[in-house]
Amino acid sequence: MDPMEFDIPEKDKLPFSQYYKRNIAPKCAAYEKKRIAAIKQYNERAKIAKPLGKLVMPMFLAGFGAMFYSLAVLDDSQLFTISFISTIMLLLIIVGVFYWAYGEATKLSRDIFAKLYPILIRYFGKEFELNPPNLPELETYKDYGILPKYDRGYFQDSFKGKYQGINFLLREVGLDIKDGTNSDNQTRYKNIFTGILIEFDISKRFSGITLVSKDRGMLGNKLDAFKSDLSRVRLEDVRFEREFEVYSSDQIEARYLLNTATMERLLSIGRFYNSELEACFKDGKLLIKIASTHNYFQSNLDIKQELSFQDDIEQLFKELGEVFALIETLKLDQRIGL
Repeated sequence: MDPMEFDIPEKDKLPFSQYYKRNIAPKCAAYEKKRIAAIKQYNERAKIAKPLGKLVMPMFLAGFGAMFYSLAVLDDSQLFTISFISTIMLLLIIVGVFYWAYGEATKLSRDIFAKLYPILIRYFGKEFELNPPNLPELETYKDYGILPKYDRGYFQDSFKGKYQGINFLLREVGLDIKDGTNSDNQTRYKNIFTGILIEFDISKRFSGITLVSKDRGMLGNKLDAFKSDLSRVRLEDVRFEREFEVYSSDQIEARYLLNTATMERLLSIGRFYNSELEACFKDGKLLIKIASTHNYFQSNLDIKQELSFQDDIEQLFKELGEVFALIETLKLDQRIGL
């Protein structure tokens, strides 16, 4: 495929086309023979695996039903044990057969992604890296005041880079709270936030803390203000006041950071993502939290198609384009003298 046809920003088409032909296309060509062989094997083994799966699956479901019936209705522990062992054996057969049929193709797909993705990332610059080591723990971000209370939190993929002189770190995060226990007395959890945290090192000089929080209504806002050491900042933009509550350790500094243009940009970003957005200026950084169900930096490689890496290329440009747009929209590279 001609890389000039990729759905990427126009300004990148020519330079990326040259980069692709020099660095990515030869790797795709080298993997193509392996891909064809893996798909041939997959198609041959699928002729056995699919009918066998159709045969074994009803037996597995019947065994599972027998387990439930023997325990809940008959109270027959011997029948339950037999049903349990049979069901596990059938499950192992199903897993083994499908791994035998699809394992090589799946492994090759992962290998191709692991090899080509770092090469793709290097197009943007040496500062760009997926899942770099020694990243801050989730607890580090609690001091910014934009995370809800949670009992369990976890990161997925993280991506760092530098654009227009601004260092950024994007991290996929999930936050859960306890939601009772199950029948085995194990703790259940309920997700309360799925999205991204984006940390920017910004050029604007400031010494205090300014928190931009979602408006939680009169009672919620009063509780937040009561618990916080920050004071409520009243702003002139009625639309912004309707969407957000602002707290700061320095009223003058907050108004410099959240000038008319910046407030409009934050409103625009919220509309773009059509989701919850909160932010905090602290310690020379801006941390933005955005609710999102999109799975960032994941492979879209279809091993059945001729290898061009097109979907992964276009997705990465789109995902990084969102971060670049935030930097441009908020004009984070501009200094403000305070």
